[in-house]
Amino acid sequence: MSTFISAFHASALPLQAVSPAGVIEVVLGSAALLAFVLLFRPLLVGIARALVLVVKPKLSREQRLAKMQMRDA
Repeated sequence: MSTFISAFHASALPLQAVSPAGVIEVVLGSAALLAFVLLFRPLLVGIARALVLVVKPKLSREQRLAKMQMRDA
């Protein structure tokens, strides 16, 4: 329990010395990142889908038909 309390105090210490300029910088940085993600969302989704296909390719039509026939048999 004392480890948790020590970690809490260590993480809460920087919160006491927060400057308004630092807060504004973090907010503006977060807003810029959000705007970037929203602007390039279609591109990012396409990249994510391509990566999924690299890891787990789709079955061909013949493979899907064979799988369905094996399941039905």
